[in-house]
Amino acid sequence: MWFVAGIALGTIVTGFCAIGSYDRGSDSVRRKSWSVEHAARTKAVLASRTRLGRIAQPIAEGALKAS
Repeated sequence: MWFVAGIALGTIVTGFCAIGSYDRGSDSVRRKSWSVEHAARTKAVLASRTRLGRIAQPIAEGALKAS
């Protein structure tokens, strides 16, 4: 019986810790500095993806031959 009570109590405590952590994390995302950094990182990732997309396009056959 004590084992089941310990498991139940541990689950409840872990749940409250998880909820508190989630709330603290959502509060930190709302900070202005994080928003600016997140926007800059997103912009950099999107820019690198478009650059890689242009570089990785297949070359047409005969495009490198001298005219």
